[in-house]
Amino acid sequence: MSDNPAFNKICSPLDLLPADIAQTLICRLNDVIHYQPVIGIMGKTGAGKSSLCNALFRSPVSAVSHTTACTRELLRFTLQAGERKVTLIDLPGVGENLERDVEYEALYQHILPELDLVLWLIKADDRALTPDCEFYFRMLAPGASGRDKVLFVLTQADKIEPSREWSCFLNQPSEQQQKHIEEKQRAVQSLFHTPSLPVIAVSSATGWHLPELVENLFQSLPARASSAVSSVIKRQYRTQKIEDQASQDFGNTISDVMTQTLSDISLPAAVTTVLSSVINAVASVAKSVWRFFF
Repeated sequence: MSDNPAFNKICSPLDLLPADIAQTLICRLNDVIHYQPVIGIMGKTGAGKSSLCNALFRSPVSAVSHTTACTRELLRFTLQAGERKVTLIDLPGVGENLERDVEYEALYQHILPELDLVLWLIKADDRALTPDCEFYFRMLAPGASGRDKVLFVLTQADKIEPSREWSCFLNQPSEQQQKHIEEKQRAVQSLFHTPSLPVIAVSSATGWHLPELVENLFQSLPARASSAVSSVIKRQYRTQKIEDQASQDFGNTISDVMTQTLSDISLPAAVTTVLSSVINAVASVAKSVWRFFF
């Protein structure tokens, strides 16, 4: 067994199974606990990728520059909180020039299967969406897998016209700005044919709608990834709702992994009769001790 009492508690129901099967499951459960999610951040240069990441995560992830392109190659950052790790891939911006876009397209096609989620950033006041749109459909053709991994984010919402009407006191857009934001959200949904994920408008500089973005981020992540990501999100965004979802996802992932693992093993009839109760017991204990890990 492990030196971790919480992990031992999760594994205790496995004592009902043959030792070799129990050991296989223990290894799979350990993989679930230590799963390292991978999130891609992409968009045109100047979309505010670094600023948004620094606003969301507990430690700075890259330098911010308002005058030069900070991201000219694929950069990986490891965000860590205790033993939990999340890999953040800062993807090069699209639309710089045709030669770079062709290079980046091949790079993204290679990296996409590795990603749990892509945050595709578009400036709220950017009217030149053609480069993003063309690149998106070259990378994710209609019917291609991976579209459910893309969450569109409208950044720098405080700069949308009429920008002088943004209320610094209330930290919210004026009525006219809100109208333009909603128009841009509908335009992005229409242009990119977003299937189910919403288009979220935020302001990293002011913090406007960052809690809503985090909630949608967790609703969009695969269940296996939400626990580790919750560990590296800034504490003000790690709400009870986020923790409850991550805990539930953790239990569901463990249940799914155990079910899949056991389905691949030829088991004696005497063992199969107790499998369901063992899986339910392990998943239930996992949810109850979730905070000991994350």
